[in-house]
Amino acid sequence: MSEKDIGYERSLNAGETLFREGDKGDEMYLIKTGKIKIVKEMDPGEEKTLAVLEAGSFFGEMAVLDKRPRSASAIAETDTELIIVDRGVFLRKVNENPFIKYIISTLSDRLRKTDNMLKYFSVHNERIRFIQYLRDRGKRNDSGTGEFIDTGLDPQGKEVANMIGLTPNKIKDYLDKLAKYNIVELRDTIIINSLERLKKYQEFISLQEEFER
Repeated sequence: MSEKDIGYERSLNAGETLFREGDKGDEMYLIKTGKIKIVKEMDPGEEKTLAVLEAGSFFGEMAVLDKRPRSASAIAETDTELIIVDRGVFLRKVNENPFIKYIISTLSDRLRKTDNMLKYFSVHNERIRFIQYLRDRGKRNDSGTGEFIDTGLDPQGKEVANMIGLTPNKIKDYLDKLAKYNIVELRDTIIINSLERLKKYQEFISLQEEFER
């Protein structure tokens, strides 16, 4: 199968953005020459590099398979040439073999979960890791007010523990402190009283960590 059969080529200049986190994804990419940096937003204005991909690497397949928004941003580290595969072309090839389709869909789901976990595991401070996860969950469920948000999370912490690699006891301890400051309420689920106050508390913990170093 030739390159023309599966897609077309595109060139990027060093520093040029291919796509941003949250964009819709209709294409996947193979790096022909150059390097692509994959970055994840940890907080507004703060990005962390997850990987630098080189020639021969492919990326962007998860959004193509599950139609979810891009989970990270892709930026050309150097002048780069890509082979771009359209979603329709790719899925036609995959659909020719139901078993391959099943395997790829399963791998895509696992990769997206791993990608989300890596975002949190990169945060060394465990309390900040938990607060960042809680903030992300709150943003996802926010109706637009930023207040009294039902996260849908069990206050016993079991679901969160599996996601971010902490024990339920630690999460319960962190939640009790947040409840003490009236930042959250612990009902059948965790209720965030104010995303802004949760953010300020995270900033306070970060400053505290800096002073303790």
